[in-house]
Amino acid sequence: MNTVREFKIISQKFDSPHLSSNLSWKVRESIVLRELMQTGDYVYGEIAPVPGFPFQPSMQDILIEAEKWVSNKPISNSRILEPALSCMNSEIWKMNSNQKAKKIEKSGLISKHNYESRRFSLKRKIGLLPVSEEIEKIKEWFRTLDPFSKVRLDANGSLSMNELSLWSTEFSTEKRIEYLEQPVSDDFRDELFEFARNSKLPLAIDETIVAMGSPQPAKEQGWNGFYVIKPTLLTDWSLTLKFAKDNPDKTVFSTVYESPFGYEALVRASRFSNLEAGISRETLKHNNSELDGHHAEILESPAVSMSELNDLWGKLN
Repeated sequence: MNTVREFKIISQKFDSPHLSSNLSWKVRESIVLRELMQTGDYVYGEIAPVPGFPFQPSMQDILIEAEKWVSNKPISNSRILEPALSCMNSEIWKMNSNQKAKKIEKSGLISKHNYESRRFSLKRKIGLLPVSEEIEKIKEWFRTLDPFSKVRLDANGSLSMNELSLWSTEFSTEKRIEYLEQPVSDDFRDELFEFARNSKLPLAIDETIVAMGSPQPAKEQGWNGFYVIKPTLLTDWSLTLKFAKDNPDKTVFSTVYESPFGYEALVRASRFSNLEAGISRETLKHNNSELDGHHAEILESPAVSMSELNDLWGKLN
């Protein structure tokens, strides 16, 4: 029988606000669960709600269920804790420092204040300006890029279907675009899926996966684009990892700026994809809870050991 259950509320301040079409985010709060298993090893799981994403619980609701879980009391809403509980029970924590590490390539996020990067794979937010003006700015930016660059554009659901059609027309021959991510909100899911069937511009879904609860239903409904997966927001890590193993050339793992505990889980999951991961901690690097392995020039999976996570847990209030 498991003997020890704990949780911590972890607050991380971004070095500069995280900006998207619908969000200016200054502080990330999450709740991390920890449990001591019969093997004598600790495992971790994180609940990290993201503003603007579907079906996100409040921190207060998470706290109520976490208190029950620690006390071994019946949980009223088990779905709230499932992202953490399923992570704790997944295979990723069986990896250790003795297992052969895998190099994880990352896609670099271009900030609002810095449109330059040395990375081959780049990500840039769009939907921040009137569509015609923004298209011209992106075209201008492309003229500065290496011809072999790989670019991901992320609209965070901010476009209309007409605007998506315009982006598709203007960039259908731009081979450096790997995909345009979540161009419209999930309210237009059916229209997006239909549009994607004939789109010359590659597309990806993100928020829609969270709304559907898993990438698998999207595939079964005919989605033919890419899947940007945030496992921390989904309720079954084992099913998510299975999907990645079955679809490694269409799966991109993505961060929601988890704590170092959730981030390490994400890094370990990223080994099952063949595509550059959408993961980084650069905007959190000045927090005193950061681990060196998560900021290595060449990121590996696993990135840090269980003993490093355990030591960090002991240092946090």
